[in-house]
Amino acid sequence: MTFSIMVVKDEQPRVVGTLWANDQANAELMAPALCRCTEGESVSVRRTEDREIPLRLADSQALHFNRSSQE
Repeated sequence: MTFSIMVVKDEQPRVVGTLWANDQANAELMAPALCRCTEGESVSVRRTEDREIPLRLADSQALHFNRSSQE
């Protein structure tokens, strides 16, 4: 499924990217790692498609992922 990543500030959501995940729970786990929030902002996700659409982020900053030691 494809999800929109939204930053919410003052109850105003703004779409900042898209991601693909198997379900809503996985999307909600990944979204904070993909989007940096400032004070007063929160991240939420909304399902937009039942099919996969390639990942696209609105922010051009480099992302760094830490591999879980449980793998």
